[in-house]
Amino acid sequence: MADTTFLERMLAHKREEVERQRAKISLDKLRQQIEQAPPARPFAAALRHPNRLGLIAEIKKQSPAKGLLAADFDPLRLARIYTENGADAISVLTDLRFFGGSLQHLKAIRAAQGTPGQTAKAPPLLRKDFLVDTYQVWESRMYGADALLIIVAAVSEGMVATLLQASVEAGMEALVEVHTPDELRIALDAGATLIGINNRNLHTFDVDMRTTDRVLAALPPGARHTMVSLSGLSDAQGLKRLRGLGADAILVGEAIVTASDPAAKVRELSGTQEPGGL
Repeated sequence: MADTTFLERMLAHKREEVERQRAKISLDKLRQQIEQAPPARPFAAALRHPNRLGLIAEIKKQSPAKGLLAADFDPLRLARIYTENGADAISVLTDLRFFGGSLQHLKAIRAAQGTPGQTAKAPPLLRKDFLVDTYQVWESRMYGADALLIIVAAVSEGMVATLLQASVEAGMEALVEVHTPDELRIALDAGATLIGINNRNLHTFDVDMRTTDRVLAALPPGARHTMVSLSGLSDAQGLKRLRGLGADAILVGEAIVTASDPAAKVRELSGTQEPGGL
């Protein structure tokens, strides 16, 4: 039997995880709890700026490729640093087995954003995980996400559209991740308007920054979408080039959580010079 890729192992795990969660709390109960939740905040709009790239700063403890990234990992502390130093949005990895994340991290960060002094400038939250079932869409909303990630490579073409529609019904936006021009076509056909270009191949974990170039070049003429470059970004040197190619925003995790001064790294990548600037 051929070795399975990381993505295949992850998706098998996620299907089992969804069934376990569904047994704990039904979809009907999820929907009932969501009715009491505050409305989701605009996500794509928070990323668009006339003179710079938007920054989604990621809360990430570890990765399958590099292991532990932050020994003193504190998601609430990181969220506070991101908020105070110019992040336009915050991505929260919620997978436990492979990334050390948790839906509880998402819930706690959203709760902290409601405390005095935080609400007005609190960046919207993205749940970053591997979605394989519409159950996870409603789950994301219940735990405080304003937006969620849909990975085209992880589901069928029809499921991309199904997850997008469920996101709309749940009142959230979806960042649809692609890696190739063919996947871009699937995302566009499904109606995606917020698109992430992952420079990392999820089967091999190889990173190729030219992936963003190739996918942006495949956008139809005149297309109006919010385009986000993901993975492999570590400093401000490549940001001008990305903007010239037509990117609107970047998502960065590893380079921030491993930095000796995460606050300074967020300011560097967001283009914010002074602490507290948004």
